[in-house]
Amino acid sequence: GSVWLAQNDEIMQQNTDTLWNANSEHVLTSAELKETQELLSSRRNATTYADYTRKWQRIPSEGQAVIKEKLGLTDAPVVLLATNVLGDSLTLGRNTFTKSMTEWIIRTIQYFMERPEVQLVIRIHPGEALVKRGSILDMIRKTLPQLPVHIKLIEPLDEVNTYDLMDVADLGLVYTTTVGLEMALRGIPVVVAGKTHYRNRGFTNDPNTWVEYFKLLNRLLENLRENRLSKEQVNLAWKYTYLFFFRYQLPFPWKMGNLKEDVVNNPLKSVLDEHGLKKYKATFDQMTFTKSNHGNSK
Repeated sequence: GSVWLAQNDEIMQQNTDTLWNANSEHVLTSAELKETQELLSSRRNATTYADYTRKWQRIPSEGQAVIKEKLGLTDAPVVLLATNVLGDSLTLGRNTFTKSMTEWIIRTIQYFMERPEVQLVIRIHPGEALVKRGSILDMIRKTLPQLPVHIKLIEPLDEVNTYDLMDVADLGLVYTTTVGLEMALRGIPVVVAGKTHYRNRGFTNDPNTWVEYFKLLNRLLENLRENRLSKEQVNLAWKYTYLFFFRYQLPFPWKMGNLKEDVVNNPLKSVLDEHGLKKYKATFDQMTFTKSNHGNSK
């Protein structure tokens, strides 16, 4: 996708506290909501958006009926656990009550192995298709080689659209992946195990200990379909999504997915001229940490 530079001095942590606090009373305009919906639609339907070069899915959405038949899902409640890529920078230093993301995944699977009345769907991040060794998929297979029928493991190259999985999910479990944020937009209750940027924003469940985590799962599983998010929480999630994608990030002239062409189309001379600096100066200020623009639009 497009290479963007987060506008804070804790880039890898994606600290959006200042942005969120400064815009707590912001009400989305119809144009802002439409812009956000268009971005998310491109992610769902395996198309690109604006100058992004990354497609977020291997195949377009196929619908609930198709995905349920493809995975052999019944009418029992569905819990969607979406993983990050093992070793992804977005998981580093993000532990809350776990020693690691892998510990959280294994202990969660073991918990659901004792809950056959609930279907657990584990969506391995599609990016793991590029991992040579040490993947989440390998870790699960090695640690838990025999999974019961009510636990479905979706591999990176499987022809499955993650957004179809969201559409059939009654509960989301995530570490730091943006899938958790996108499930909240649909009113799905989400439990966040890692220190992600959208944690503690008012629309997710955020346990701080293993005891809290398992108590929370027990409570939610008592009646998943009565624990959907309120209208106010869904609205919060939409506001946060807009702010994160359209206010928090700054443009960058060269994208990894299209680097050769971008270097030709955006040579350094043009990037640093008057027109280029008008667009990219705030980005370069953040790279050199000369000032802080927390919460400004790009």
